[in-house]
Amino acid sequence: MNKPSKRRIQHMLLLVCLSCVLISVATLWPSGSAEAVCTTGTNVLANSLATTCWECMFPISLSGVTVFNLGEDFTEPAIGPGHAPFPPQLCGCVCLGPICIPGLPLGIWEPKNLVEAVHDPLCFPTLGVSLAGGFSYIGRGMATTQMDSELNYAFFHVHYFVFPLWAIVGIGMDILCLNPTGIADEIDLAYASEIDPLWDDDLISLILFPEALVLANPVALAACAADSVAAAVGFPIDPLFWCAGSFGFMYPPTGHVSGADGDLKPAALSMTRLLAKLARAGTEFWTSANGPLLCEDIPTALIVKSQYKFQLLWPIPNTGLPPPCCQPLGRTLMMWGLGKIVPAVGEDFVWLLWKRQNCCML
Repeated sequence: MNKPSKRRIQHMLLLVCLSCVLISVATLWPSGSAEAVCTTGTNVLANSLATTCWECMFPISLSGVTVFNLGEDFTEPAIGPGHAPFPPQLCGCVCLGPICIPGLPLGIWEPKNLVEAVHDPLCFPTLGVSLAGGFSYIGRGMATTQMDSELNYAFFHVHYFVFPLWAIVGIGMDILCLNPTGIADEIDLAYASEIDPLWDDDLISLILFPEALVLANPVALAACAADSVAAAVGFPIDPLFWCAGSFGFMYPPTGHVSGADGDLKPAALSMTRLLAKLARAGTEFWTSANGPLLCEDIPTALIVKSQYKFQLLWPIPNTGLPPPCCQPLGRTLMMWGLGKIVPAVGEDFVWLLWKRQNCCML
């Protein structure tokens, strides 16, 4: 019997190595993963008037009393006195010495921002365009689906737009002292994670959030259960600033989400982490303060979760649902997120962000 030649042995070894590589790839390849597509021509802005839940401006309070609600989640009424020695039912923010012009404490929800969570970098469903060109896979977001959900992970880029909806439609709400730090009257892109080196690096993000080293423990994580319950029945608990309700853990404040279940939940967590990041940077203010702080919108360095609520605008708007139409941060997807994903072409998301504004109406 002839012995196999040296070249034949080499070919056989090469085939064995290739087979091992293919088996390894097939084993480690994320099962059920699908590539999301950056959908252009979405016309989110053009349809915003038709898809906005205008009842999200409620409840409205005046002089410490809720005057309108229409089924939205209850919010504590705004109370004074501001800078003046008035009772809580009155306020004074414009003072000349000891004399202040009396006003009425007003509390209302204002549509202020659009937030996008996308897989592809430089994909802007709000604008209906993609600016990535041939570089769409540089910094691309990822998502996997495993049998064990704890092995899943996801990454989203986020964009933060200034979106003064009332000013855009020509409603002069400044007479009601909304946004006392200044009325914006045009759309602007205020933040894009693609140019932020901290958004995709968990370690470097500790520069802004060093407390993450202390909060990464089982006791802090267990406390988030209370935050999740609070968000399900009302608003989340502000002192638990490291929790994002049922969305997950606020740290690290990056686009990386482990243990992800589907696309919508990690995308909503990315939106919440963005707000925490902007608060730490000093660009998000505490607008829902009462009493002596009624007259100013002040930076806090910590997210005030209870002053935000959101409405999903894309891919499937949250309209026609039983009230409440807007949801607080951290509310379980069972109450607002079922059937809101379109495979491949609808796995990016756009939210309209409403913010509580307490002020003194003259």
